[in-house]
Amino acid sequence: MKLTDIIFEYTDAYKSIEDSLAKDIENKTNSGDCFVSMGDYAGGRPDDDPLKDMSYGKVTFQTRSDFEEPHWDKIKSYVESRGYDITQDSRFFDDEPGERYYYPTIKFHFKTPSK
Repeated sequence: MKLTDIIFEYTDAYKSIEDSLAKDIENKTNSGDCFVSMGDYAGGRPDDDPLKDMSYGKVTFQTRSDFEEPHWDKIKSYVESRGYDITQDSRFFDDEPGERYYYPTIKFHFKTPSK
């Protein structure tokens, strides 16, 4: 079991949404390979927590180049048009030789659907 599965309650309830969003981003923004992951935060949250009843998601583009700003803005606009609140993004690719790669990424929150 992955550490993220332990920390966050992994569920495949979002699998069809993840696949649909990834395919739509690739087709509508001509952005190449992207991967989408979505999930729910583990445990209950107090009523005053801004993340109460919220879920998270991340779009990662597996490319070894940066996105041009106008193209990146188009991708972000599309993600927002699907009703997701972008919390963090980086359009740059970077690597630490011998360590790891940093891919262009968009992180977002959304209202947890009723289950």
